[in-house]
Parts: sequence; structure tokens; C-alpha cells
Amino acid sequence: MSLRRSLHIVLGALLVASLLACGASRENLNVDNDTLMGGAKAGDFGLKVAEGDAHWAQRDNRDELKAAIASWEEAVTLESTGLDADARRLAVYDVYVKISHAYYFLTDAHIRFDAEDPDDVAEPMMATYDKGVIAAEKALYLYSPAYQDAVVNKGVDREKAVEQGLLDKGAIPAMYWYATNLGKWSLLVGLAETLGHVDTIKAMIGFIETNDAGFFYHAPLRYFGAYYTKLPFPGGDLEKSKVYFDRAIAGSPTYLGTRVLYAEMYAVKADDEALYKENLQYVLDAAADADPDLIPENKAEKEKARRLLDELDDNF
Repeated sequence: MSLRRSLHIVLGALLVASLLACGASRENLNVDNDTLMGGAKAGDFGLKVAEGDAHWAQRDNRDELKAAIASWEEAVTLESTGLDADARRLAVYDVYVKISHAYYFLTDAHIRFDAEDPDDVAEPMMATYDKGVIAAEKALYLYSPAYQDAVVNKGVDREKAVEQGLLDKGAIPAMYWYATNLGKWSLLVGLAETLGHVDTIKAMIGFIETNDAGFFYHAPLRYFGAYYTKLPFPGGDLEKSKVYFDRAIAGSPTYLGTRVLYAEMYAVKADDEALYKENLQYVLDAAADADPDLIPENKAEKEKARRLLDELDDNF
């Protein structure tokens, strides 16, 4: 085991022992529904959404991706014709989900590569993940006013709101991008923040696994594969982790990100250098255009794999 890994484990144990009682510092977003619905400015809501969609198709170009976000963020301020209040609410919900996903991709597939070491761009990554959290939270509030009332006005924990059935299957996209952005943001903020949000994230991803395990290329299985490399602390449950990762890879073999995470999280924790190299080399050798819908994502995963292979000696 490398010195870097040994120090990480020791420091992690000490930090968890001292911070388990600490709660999350993130405050609930408090915004009224009229503000969420937008639509005060003259313009064509549908046209602006479509404009954002066209930019999104070219999201491997950072300028196009940022143009997509700008178009969608403008769209929610514009009037929509031919939509009643409920249809407008769900249409704006969809746009906020797009915005949250886009902020995640901007961070994970662009900003993180602005330096060879992601730690060197932690602050801009944190800020952009935070924008993804806020957009997804707006989407959740729009989708379920009952959820918003419980969380904002009644102080119900988000995981309890999920358990109480205040969100249904239609909220899965917003739940996923909320949980994913929140998880990545909290990891950058610090361990106390991560521990404060783990129950919410687990509840939302668990709901998705139960109701749509294949969502976003078997994302909930991928999440629990990573989750069980860390928890229960400190050893995790590597047997469960492997089962989840193997299921995710089998279910969505063209999504290269699962193999990258498998190497980075499971193989390192299991001290399996051969598995680490095998999965990362698979990613590098795979055709980036094997799935036309995933070309931008898989190009980013190839860059992650390259960097992780360069860190081989640090991880083993």
C-alpha cells in the first residue's frame, strides 16, 4: 500500500471520529413558486429551450455548453403561450433539470481538466456544482409543492420527505441531479458537509434504484458501487460494491464512466492493481463513438482514465 493511501486512511479515521456529530451547513433554498415559474418577460419560451437543446448537442465544446445553460436560464424567465399553469410548471421543471445536468457536466467534463490535479480547481468546481444543486432544488420544488412545503416550511428532512412519498417517479431526473451535484459539492467542501448530506443522497438514489435502476445508464447501481467502498466506515463493504459495479457495467456497457469509477473507487480500495489497469485501459481502448448519445461523456471519461493511469504509483 502506498504512503499516500495509508495517510488517507489514517486521516479519514481521525476526521470521522471527530466530525460524526456535525451536521450540514447548507441552508434550504427558500423561493416562492411565482419566482420559480418565471415567465414575466416577453419572448418565446419554447424557442429558447430548443436553442439550448441545440447547443447542448455540442456540449463537448465548453462555449456551446455554456450557451446551452444561458439559453435555458433565459427560457425560464420568458412567457409561454398555449400552456396552462400546470403545463407551464412541468415545462419549467424540465428546464431546471437540464440546467442542473449541464452544470454537472460543465464541472465534471470541463473545469476539472483545467489543471492536471483536480485539487487545483476545487473552488471553481465547488461553485459550479453548487449551481447544479440550486437548479435541481428548484426543479424538485416545482414538481412537488408538497415536498417544498415540507422541507422549507415544516423543517422536514429531505430523506424523510422522500420516505413519506412526497416525490414520485416523475421527479427522478431532478432527484438524481440534485443528489449527484450535492454529493460532489459536499466532498469538495469537506468531510463534515459530506456526512451531513449522506442520508439525503442515499435516500434519493435508493428511491431511483427501486423505481428505475437503469436511469442514466444505471446510475443508482454505479452510485452504490462507490458508496460501499466507503461505508460502513472505514472498510466499506467491498463485496456489495463489486456486485453493484458489475451490474452497472453489464446493464450499460457503453457508459465508460462506470469502469473509471470502478477502478478509482473499488480497485484502489481492494488493492487490486490488475483490475485498476484492466478497466482504465479498456476505457482508453474503447471507441468514443460506440454510443452516439455518449460521445461527449465518454471523451471526458477517457481523459479521466489517462490521468488515473498516470497516478498508478500513487494509488498502489
